[in-house]
Amino acid sequence: MRSTLTLTLALLGSATAACSVYDSSLMGEGLATVPARPPAGTSASSDDVEAIFAFRNISLDQSGDRWRRFGLDLDGLNTASIEDEAECVAANGSPTLDGEKGIDNSFGQHVLPTVVGLISCLEDNIALNQGLGFGTVLLRLREWNGTPNDAKVDVSVVSAVDGTSLDDATGLEWGGPAGATLMLPSATQEAPPPAWDGEDVFFVDPASLVAGDIDYALVWKTDAYIRDGRVVLPLDTATTFVFLTGPGSFSLSLDGFLVADISEDGQTLVKGMIAGRFSAGELVATLQPLGICDEDFRNGVTSLLTDNLDVRIDPTLGSPEEPCTASSVAFSFQGIRAKLADTVAPVALPIPDPCADGGRRSGPEPAFDRCCRSVELNDPTSLPDDCSPEDLLPYADLPNPIPVPLEEGF
Repeated sequence: MRSTLTLTLALLGSATAACSVYDSSLMGEGLATVPARPPAGTSASSDDVEAIFAFRNISLDQSGDRWRRFGLDLDGLNTASIEDEAECVAANGSPTLDGEKGIDNSFGQHVLPTVVGLISCLEDNIALNQGLGFGTVLLRLREWNGTPNDAKVDVSVVSAVDGTSLDDATGLEWGGPAGATLMLPSATQEAPPPAWDGEDVFFVDPASLVAGDIDYALVWKTDAYIRDGRVVLPLDTATTFVFLTGPGSFSLSLDGFLVADISEDGQTLVKGMIAGRFSAGELVATLQPLGICDEDFRNGVTSLLTDNLDVRIDPTLGSPEEPCTASSVAFSFQGIRAKLADTVAPVALPIPDPCADGGRRSGPEPAFDRCCRSVELNDPTSLPDDCSPEDLLPYADLPNPIPVPLEEGF
């Protein structure tokens, strides 16, 4: 079986920079909020355009000051200094400072750089597996008018078990460990992976659907909208995103928004983002599935997480005098047109347990590949001695490139 990556409940992609998510003409007082819904007259019951986009180039790296340019203002405040008003009281009494235009992104500021640093091949594995089609995230637009402005669009997000570049995928079989890999009819060879040319076919994971029905996704809004080419999908029920990374997984459970800019030709998502509130309890729960199995080591990382909480889980509950209970988070991605197979995959995407050996690891390193392109390019001397050219080859020939963090923000 191919090593795996998925987003169990989904993301959104993006595209042209026609309108920034913090475009001052679309929001109050210059804060980084989503654009307003266009006039109701832009939508009609006869709208019938459908478009599928497969996600790629997911970027978690927000080191340096990149975190300042990714995210949304989630609390309606611009906490630019420790004297400014904050939504809640941080663990050390001093609020986490916002990024540009009030952007709340404490997770990107304090936690993601540490995670990416600890697991140096994390993004490589995400790029590799997402590019191979195993666990690829899919954005589905329906009842769209096909223009850059539509006040009411049916938007859902699902994950795929596998995908292929074959024009005719009807005769494929399922095999490999757990029966989760597309095979050619002989069942002795894997089907070719996606070509990322806009024609790939993906088989949807039944775990991302209601009762296995491809028309009813768990992440689904019939009243999302598109403003100046930007899809806006509210996430108001703690949607969970699970990135499977070979032996482990990295999950994010968020209340917030998925935003996606559709390119002028309608073929790509050039730049996308998800931003929201990540509760403290869910934060801590991500560590063991990620491969941090040693309890003492996990407690150290937990302290880093909880020391940098900056918002409340529910902004309607509590007061500025109460402790923060969640972290703000944001990350980016891209996408390209794709197709859904007529049938749903027969099995759910398997999610591995990196601590199934009883948690005898002393840190995350043994659970993750450290022979990857990022390490080779950034610091060749840090490659483990046993890394061979064969170990590095899959990353040199990635179907999707290792994401280069966007410098201009979102």
